[in-house]
Amino acid sequence: MELKDLQRLTLPKLREMAKEATELQGVGGMEKEELIKAIAAAKKITYDETFKDTHAIHAIKLDIRALKKQKAELLASDGDRKKLQRMQRKLKLEKRLTRHLAHEAKTAAARKTAQTAAAAPVAPAPAAPAPPKEAAEPAPAAETPPATE
Repeated sequence: MELKDLQRLTLPKLREMAKEATELQGVGGMEKEELIKAIAAAKKITYDETFKDTHAIHAIKLDIRALKKQKAELLASDGDRKKLQRMQRKLKLEKRLTRHLAHEAKTAAARKTAQTAAAAPVAPAPAAPAPPKEAAEPAPAAETPPATE
């Protein structure tokens, strides 16, 4: 089973799979992505967060295009105003969702690069040079003749 197969499953099927195939606890309270991550970890499937976002965004954008076509047809036919309002609301929510997913993908990619940068060995910084000996030693005091009275 691959990651995209897990993505396609419904939440009840994922819960059932988690109970049967793995020893996970608390599956009833997990969200879909949490379940997918846990099952992927238990079955040693590599989980790539950017995979989820790019495929979801693409599917949502296809829905948006279809809704825009329906909206144009409804406007041309002088259709039901309530249906038009519902369609506009759904378009707004779908667009918001794509922006949200794109932001998540961007932060996940930044987090991944930060982790790889942190894992790379860093060369130690060279020590600061010691001050010259001449400046470190105090200058000899000039002899002054004794004061006479």
